[in-house]
Parts: sequence; C-alpha cells; structure tokens
Amino acid sequence: MVKKLEYTFLVIFACIGLFSCAKVDVLDKTEKAWLKSNSDLSIAVFPYYAPYQFINNNRKIDGVLIDYFGLIENKIDYKFKRKLYTNWEQLLKDAKNGKVDIILEIQQTYTRDAYLNFYSQLFESDYTIVTRKDVDYGSKLKDYYDKTITVPQNYGIHELLQEQEKKLSIATEIDDLTCLRQVSNGKYHAYIGPKAVANYLIKTENLNNLKLVSETKYSYAPSMAVQKNNQILNQIITKVSKSITDSEKEIIFDNWLYHNVVPFYKRTKFWVVFAIAAFSLMLIILGLNRYLKFLIRKKTKELIIAKELAEESNRLKTTFIHNISHEIRTPMNGIIGFSELLNDPKLTSEEQEQYTKIVMDSSNQLINIIGDITEISKLQTNQVQVNTEKTDLNEIIEALSSEFQDKAKNKGITISLINKLIPPDNMVQIDKPKIYKILYNLIDNAIKFTNHGGVEISSRLQNNQLIFSIKDTGIGIQQKDQELIFRNFSQSDKDITKIYDGLGLGLSISRKNARLLGGDISFTSVLNEGSTFVLKLPHYPIND
Repeated sequence: MVKKLEYTFLVIFACIGLFSCAKVDVLDKTEKAWLKSNSDLSIAVFPYYAPYQFINNNRKIDGVLIDYFGLIENKIDYKFKRKLYTNWEQLLKDAKNGKVDIILEIQQTYTRDAYLNFYSQLFESDYTIVTRKDVDYGSKLKDYYDKTITVPQNYGIHELLQEQEKKLSIATEIDDLTCLRQVSNGKYHAYIGPKAVANYLIKTENLNNLKLVSETKYSYAPSMAVQKNNQILNQIITKVSKSITDSEKEIIFDNWLYHNVVPFYKRTKFWVVFAIAAFSLMLIILGLNRYLKFLIRKKTKELIIAKELAEESNRLKTTFIHNISHEIRTPMNGIIGFSELLNDPKLTSEEQEQYTKIVMDSSNQLINIIGDITEISKLQTNQVQVNTEKTDLNEIIEALSSEFQDKAKNKGITISLINKLIPPDNMVQIDKPKIYKILYNLIDNAIKFTNHGGVEISSRLQNNQLIFSIKDTGIGIQQKDQELIFRNFSQSDKDITKIYDGLGLGLSISRKNARLLGGDISFTSVLNEGSTFVLKLPHYPIND
C-alpha cells in the first residue's frame, strides 16, 4: 500500500513538471492558415495617451497597451502592421471605412458599436474635473453649466457629454495636453478627462497651477476594437483574449503603473524548479527507511519556517525598493532638471529665483526622505534613546499651527487650534524633539489628505494624560487599510499613492516614538469624510 502511494506521488510530480513546460496552442490550424495568408493586417496606434500608449524618450512607441498587444502577438505568433496616427479624427474616419483592422485603444460608444467589436477592457479611470488652483467653481457637473468645459474633439468623453450633459458648454481641442494647457492659461474654465491621464500630464508637463477637483459619474474604460465585419479576426482575438491569464496582466500592470518587484514565489520559473526539486526528493525518499522519513518530516517543518521568513524578508525588500525608488526619483528629477535650466543665459531674474527655489525644495525633500529612512532604521534596532527636558507644550503647538498655515492656505483649507492646556499643565518634562516630530507628522498627514474643509488641532489634560487630537475632513481611510497604516512603508490603495507622495514611514515613526515616550496613537476614520488621530502621553509636570 505504501509503495503504491509513493509511485502515485511520483507520477503526479512528473506530470506537473511536463505540463508546466508545455506550450498551449491558442489557435486551430484553420485560424493559423488564415493569418498566414493575410500578412498585411494592421492595428491603429494613437500614441498620445500616457501611460497607456505614448512616444518615449527614445522616440519609440511604448506603454501598457503596447506591452499587452505584444503579448497577444506572441501568443498567436503573428506581427500586425503598426499604423501610426497623429490625428484622432483621421483614425476614426479610417476605422469607419475599414482601412484599419484593429484599434489598440478606443472608448466604446453607441455610434462606434455599429462598426466595431470591443475586447479586453483592462482598466477603468474615472473622468475627473480639472480647474486652476486659484478658482473654486464647485465639484459637481451642474456647477459648470454656465462655464466653458474643454475636451479633446471626437474623443469618447466628447460624445458622452454631448448626449448626457446637454446643458454644458463644450469647447474642443486636438488632445488632452492642449486642453489642460488652455485651462492653465485661462482660456477655459475646466477640463474633463481620465484621472490617470490628467495626473500624468499635470506632473510631467509641470502644470502646477492645475488641480483635480472631483470625479464625475462617468468613467474612461477603453477597449481594443476589431472591425465587426471581419469574422475570423474577431474569432482569433476572442480566443487569445481569453487565453491571457490574470498573472500575465498583473505583470504588465505592475511594470507600468506601480513598478512593483514580482516576488520569487509568484514566478513560473520558481514553481518549475520547485516541481523538479520535489520530483528529485521523491526519488530519494523511495530508497530511505522509516527512520529517514521521520528525519525528513522534521526537516520539512524547519524549511517551512525558513521559507516563511524568506518570503517576509522578500516582501519588505520589495516594498522598500518600490517606495524608495519612486520617492527619491521625484526630488532628484527636480534637482537635475532645474539645475540644467539655471544654465540658460536667457533666464530672467524671476525665473532664476523660481528655479533655485524648486532645487532647494527638492533638496530638502530628499534630505527628509533620507532622514526618515535613518530614523526608522534606528527605531527598529533600538538605537534611539529618550532625552527629556523642560518643555512648554503650548509653545510647540502654537509653532506647529503657525508653520502649517501657509501650506493649508495654499490648499484652500483651514487650520483651527483648540488648546485647553492651561499653565502650569503645559510645562512638562519630555523629549521635546520627539513630541514635535510626532505632532508634525500627524498634522502634515492631515493637511496632505485634505482637499476641502479643514484640520482641527486640539490638546487637553485628562486623567493625568496629555491628549492631542488632529481631526481632518479629508479622504479618510478604507476599512481594509486601517490595520496596515502604522506598518513600515505602508500606504492606502495604489491609485491614491499616485496623487499623494510619501514613503509611508511617517505614521510608523510617530507610533514608535509615542511608545518610546510611554504613550500611543489611535485613530478613527470614515472614507470620504475624514479621520481623527489621537496621541496620548503620560503627563510629567515640572514642580518648581
């Protein structure tokens, strides 16, 4: 009976090894022959929608959808002819007249359904309203009925707004970048476009006077489209689209949208090696006696523990590399880019002063990033000591409130202070730099994630405890993320981290420092309504 089981396992592992290496044909012989006889099939590319498809610094067409379509071509062993368009109207015209076989990226609409079939809706981005930072027209589409909205001509949003929002006054430009520039220049009141595209263009084109106001009820969900009258091509695209796995899509998305490092245990190569190793192990087990089997079971338990430790180490390393590479690149780009611009002899004194300030701000940002990394390293290795001194808490609170006034004013929000620490309760023996850093991080976080309303800072003494409360009316924290935000390098969902920068160390550092001082930090949060962070510390009064 034991021998039968051993041979059964042997066969199973052999099958795993064979099937993991086998290549599955997606198409049948008829479809392959049809592709071979139609060597001039074309795909329309409009590379002006980063990061989905765009022309990179090497003058090559690149992007998420380019990689995705390359995967399709690889699976069917066929190379479509790229047909580059610089004019969207011409692309639509050729699509209607059947001059292109496939369109890489296009929004599905009622009129386009007449001549196109749509496939592979990979992502969805809410259409958002963008205005200048110095104006406040409102956050609903109805607030813009008496304003002029701009969108790219003949894009999906153009047709959508014409059908659904007849009260809007719509002006068109050639593309999204032109629309945003015209809003920045004051020609139009607002622009409506996909959030991901608007964020990318505002950051890369330095349109710093623009802001994302709010999301609309409409969304940009582009698809790949195929000529409806080409039955065999539709059949092929249907098959290959279904054959693409979630892991294959995830690799492409991670590469372009989040820059994550894929853990080794999610790679196919790892599981192939694992299957071969298991197969070899089974051969060894067949020649061993029961005593050796007992030793192997014992060793296996140790390996499981080692594997879990290795996976955790790999996760932390992956998270750190993802965060640090992104965050250091941002200030470094500012320092390098504007340092080069300062060499221009035609610069005015005002421009020189502005560029110098950007370089200095980027340098300070880089120093703060390095400082956070150094501090969390010391905290994790218990190299931090508490040095108490006579401290006036009112002085710290008022200094922080004053320091953040300008930042709050620039975002159009308010900071209010409710200080109930009356003398002599405000005079304590505490580590002054640490409590300053804790409150600084909590207030900075509150302002960063608050776009409307304000931040309220309050302090009081209760039951011989110092209680500091920072309440905001910001975006709040999702329920699934509330247990993670105090962990090193953790942030809320990835779409938000594209808008709000940070290593995700601030709250972790604050909580560790709070606990060093004998206290703790807690919070409550409601998504899209705001958060309240509460710092509690023991009160050590100074007895004169």
